[in-house]
Amino acid sequence: MTSLEDLLKSDQFKLLSFLITSARGCVDEPALYGPLRLVDAAARLIRIWEKEDEVPAEIVRLRVLIEEKEYSVMYNEEEFISFLNELSKEIAKLIKE
Repeated sequence: MTSLEDLLKSDQFKLLSFLITSARGCVDEPALYGPLRLVDAAARLIRIWEKEDEVPAEIVRLRVLIEEKEYSVMYNEEEFISFLNELSKEIAKLIKE
């Protein structure tokens, strides 16, 4: 069994902490920050997978897309929503394959 100290240092715990504190942040933040936090969490999860194991290029490409476009929410909401649509289409393609 993993010790609490080791668990607190793990990438999984960092992601858990991010999700919980993001949920609280979403209460007071602009509405589009919720989707921003979710795609940020998706990129963090992919990074965890990358550290733990070999990840298919298609999944890495999703992370790269997220990291390139996630902060468009700060200056162009329409571009951010378009990015979310693009990301959703990409994940749907992976599921269909």
